[in-house]
Amino acid sequence: MENKSGEEGHTSKIPPINLFCRAMRIITLLLFFCPFYALANGANTQVANVASSENRLHEAEATHGILTKIDAEVTNSVQQDRNVAQVTGVVLDTNGDPIIGASVKVQGSTTGTITNLDGEFSLDIPKRGIIEVSYIGYKKIEMAIGKERTLRIMMEEDTKALDEVIVIGYGTTSKRKTTAAISNVNAEEIAKTPTANITQSLAGRAPGLIVTTSGGGIGNFSSISIRGGGTPLYVIDDVVSEERDFRNINPEDIDQITVLKDASATAVYGARAANGIIMVVTKQGKAGKMSISYNANFNFSQPAYLPEKLDSYDVMYYTNMGKTNDGSAPTYTQTEMDKYRTINGWGKDDDGNNKYYGSTDWQDVTTRKFAPEQRHTLSLMGGSEKLKVFTGVGYYEQGSLYVGNANNMKRYNMRTNLVSDFKEIGLKVVAGFEGYISKIRSPQGSYYSTWGHIQNKSPMDAAYNLNGQVYSGTTDNPLVDISPDGGYTQTDISTVRANLLLEWAVPFLPGLKFKALGNYTAVNDREKTWNKNITSYDNNGEPNNPGKPSLSKGTWFRELYTTQFFADYNQTFNKVHTVGALFGLEASGGNYDNTSLSRKDYLLNIDQMGAGPTDGWTNSSSEGISSRRAALIARLKYDYASKYIVDASMRYDGSDYFPKGKRWGTFFSGSLAWVLSEESFWSNLKAKHIFDQFKIRGSYGEVGQDGSEGRLARYAYLKSNGLNQRGFYDGTSFLPTFSEGAMVSPDISWYTSKSMNVGLDFASLNNRLSGSIDYFRMVTTGYLASASSTLYDTTLAISLPSVLSNGESIRQGAEFIMQWKEKRGEFNYAVSANLTFYDSFWNINPDEKESDLKNPYKRTTQVHNYASVSYKNLGYYTSFEDVMNSPKRTSSTNLVAGDLKYEDFNGDGVIDGNDQYYNTKSASPRANYGISLNMDYKGWFMDMLWQGATSAEIQLASILQGGNSNYSPLIYEFQTDVWTADNRNSLYPRLHGSSSYNGSNNFVSSDFWYVNTKYLRLKSLTVGYDFKNRLLKKVAWLSKCSLALSGYNLLTFSPAKKYGMDPEIGTGDFYTYPVSRVYAVSLNIGF
Repeated sequence: MENKSGEEGHTSKIPPINLFCRAMRIITLLLFFCPFYALANGANTQVANVASSENRLHEAEATHGILTKIDAEVTNSVQQDRNVAQVTGVVLDTNGDPIIGASVKVQGSTTGTITNLDGEFSLDIPKRGIIEVSYIGYKKIEMAIGKERTLRIMMEEDTKALDEVIVIGYGTTSKRKTTAAISNVNAEEIAKTPTANITQSLAGRAPGLIVTTSGGGIGNFSSISIRGGGTPLYVIDDVVSEERDFRNINPEDIDQITVLKDASATAVYGARAANGIIMVVTKQGKAGKMSISYNANFNFSQPAYLPEKLDSYDVMYYTNMGKTNDGSAPTYTQTEMDKYRTINGWGKDDDGNNKYYGSTDWQDVTTRKFAPEQRHTLSLMGGSEKLKVFTGVGYYEQGSLYVGNANNMKRYNMRTNLVSDFKEIGLKVVAGFEGYISKIRSPQGSYYSTWGHIQNKSPMDAAYNLNGQVYSGTTDNPLVDISPDGGYTQTDISTVRANLLLEWAVPFLPGLKFKALGNYTAVNDREKTWNKNITSYDNNGEPNNPGKPSLSKGTWFRELYTTQFFADYNQTFNKVHTVGALFGLEASGGNYDNTSLSRKDYLLNIDQMGAGPTDGWTNSSSEGISSRRAALIARLKYDYASKYIVDASMRYDGSDYFPKGKRWGTFFSGSLAWVLSEESFWSNLKAKHIFDQFKIRGSYGEVGQDGSEGRLARYAYLKSNGLNQRGFYDGTSFLPTFSEGAMVSPDISWYTSKSMNVGLDFASLNNRLSGSIDYFRMVTTGYLASASSTLYDTTLAISLPSVLSNGESIRQGAEFIMQWKEKRGEFNYAVSANLTFYDSFWNINPDEKESDLKNPYKRTTQVHNYASVSYKNLGYYTSFEDVMNSPKRTSSTNLVAGDLKYEDFNGDGVIDGNDQYYNTKSASPRANYGISLNMDYKGWFMDMLWQGATSAEIQLASILQGGNSNYSPLIYEFQTDVWTADNRNSLYPRLHGSSSYNGSNNFVSSDFWYVNTKYLRLKSLTVGYDFKNRLLKKVAWLSKCSLALSGYNLLTFSPAKKYGMDPEIGTGDFYTYPVSRVYAVSLNIGF
């Protein structure tokens, strides 16, 4: 037999997906250097242009606005081609100052240049050619070239960016005239991010917008807050919507996302807007020929970080080490340990019985390398000036990492709207219809239980028996949890919404509009849970008894409605006085009807309710009114020459959470802005482009809260009783009983959040540099609270009512955003950075007991950003002398060097509960930030987003502390960094065979077991090419065509990685689906 070696011995091919992932990582590293190289190269080119121009153009003196004198050296130059002429010139702004870096190119060609430090350029242009001059912040100029060879070009500022329409509460404004704290999110960048839903793509996109991710998984959503508050209000196309509507929206349907942050912007929406507003405007049709767009994304996800588990040999090795450290005999002999490396599978023990001598990698057995995802969107847009239409449909499919894909999701989106303009009578009609269906199938094991089994199973346990069947001898075998043949939970959620907007611009009274909006939403959710274990087998092939199955089903139906009627007046007088007024009313409400069914005692092993006797059924239902709200709304606005702007609003809010006589509250807000850059004394700063735009603004407002966020139950002002279906057992059966509800209080009404904001907006250097800075403070007072949790115990046998209290919370902080945009020829780039810092604390906690309040070291009142009450560790005991001469826990025994040492906080010589206090550990990051870089050049484009957060602490669960494992004190590779005499700066203390050996000294609650999860992450990266830029430019029937590679969570820097932990895992036990790293390919075409 011929023996082949060398290259011939390696014929296996690398899987395409692995090649793709490697390529994405290489691209990531290269892109670190590309921006700096491009900037450096651009700077060198500019210097070269300056040097060459100095020899050509010495004078730029206007004759009749365009032509200037030129140097004799230029006029005497000989053209090589009679059809090409050399044109020189200078590009200036309206103040006569040169514009540096303006793009000058020949229309319809790749020939072009940029202006030098004096605004000058030189370019060979075909006779009768047209040049295009462009620069960020200025209007684009197109100029036909005649006989002139020297040009003096004046560029006017483009105020389009400042006059961009921004949607605010019940109306619109412009960036120039806004007085509130508002941020915009680029909808196009959101659509490019390869995530399962929009919440995961918002992190780092805007100041004040804080996104928190806790693990991954099918149907997992990130939590969103504005400036550290609770759940914000979501308004989609002027209608208050549910959070799930935003979570399930198709990103391709979004036209604009606006974040409203201060009370002047949110107060008109009342109680539900105390935590800020995220406003979404979806796409509408545009006049023009019908166009069709198709976008396809194919994603592959894998765990961003998954801790490496120990194999069987290492488990035994460290188990023996712990025993030896305690002076006990080792658990495993070396002969037995060696069998796990030589046999590596099923074998025979000394008595001839079957025994597993393998090393099961439970992560590898239960998961696959990549989980597939795909998203498809098809949209149609177009129409005439009279009728415009937009229709979009979307499909998203997400698979899981589980072998067999028993966990998956499918989502369907549909949205359509018609805009009809009857300009003859001033009437505009907008009709919209949208809906989504999400179907999630999960195995019967929850993420917590399934990943708990995957992570905690010993490698010494077998996954399969000798015949390759799922082994019944392994308790909590995770293969049982994730089997597609076992039980499941099918969750279907669906929402259908219809909108109708009528807007009439009164022809005989310019500036006056009447608006009427109606919305109806139907929500129909279903869930079916089939509890059934698969059959597993022992080594003789004998099946186990999986037990009897059970089934439960539930349906939840809700209908929601909103109506709005407004009169809106906006008019400018004498070109400088602009007055706006809005008056109207809004009413909303909802009803619900829920039903649940369950079955046991099956005759047939099928997942149907009818597969058994009727006495095995149980059912329940509930129905009623979920909410009723109404409000009168008013807003007044005045601005003088876009220089002085004043805005005031009022909302007379009503809620049925309160009894009659206390249901209505009036809340006001006001804001003002001063645009200093429009003042005459600012003209020099503006002419020199030190500050092209500078505005200061301030706001104050109050928002009423009605307890609907969780502090008050509906109908708390009515006497109630509770029904217990199994309240009494008479010896033969359970009988229902009633219980008395909480005491009723008439003293419940609105409490108030008061918000203040001071900020400034600026633009500089020809508007290339711009930014905003804000300081904010919110104080909420008068919380509704029950004295049952603070002063009294249960001796009354009834809960005390909720009443208005003196509770007060404070949330304050600052935020900023800085942006730089520039165009150099065909190279465009933009850099942006934003940061949000905030602090939140109880000034008076209405739910804290008096006994706790009197202890300044354990109370929550006036404590900033604490994690928990615990001991403060002082590191490890260093020697026997250190143990003997230091205070010790009263229950600690057998302490030696390498065990944890604690602070005697009260100095009494004993470590006990009185030495525990709130450490300086932060439960959530105090600051969140984002840094983005966007570039495009000759059809190539790149979007990069870095996102991060400052220190936040997660406590390692006991299973990861090394003293509470069911098979070994250590489970993961990172835990092997234990204290020894030669490793005194270790991650873990001295290893013990049992936590009880030293009285659990090392495993009590202390700051030692907190992990800092601060991080900086390459959140998203997209690199692509627009084929319509050149290659397919002349293909008339194709309106757009681009191809892109993208990634999500590609690179992470965090101290949490020392513990094998992803900083966004959200838990300290690894009992959750891991955070995903995603690679994607996307195609976008249009016709």
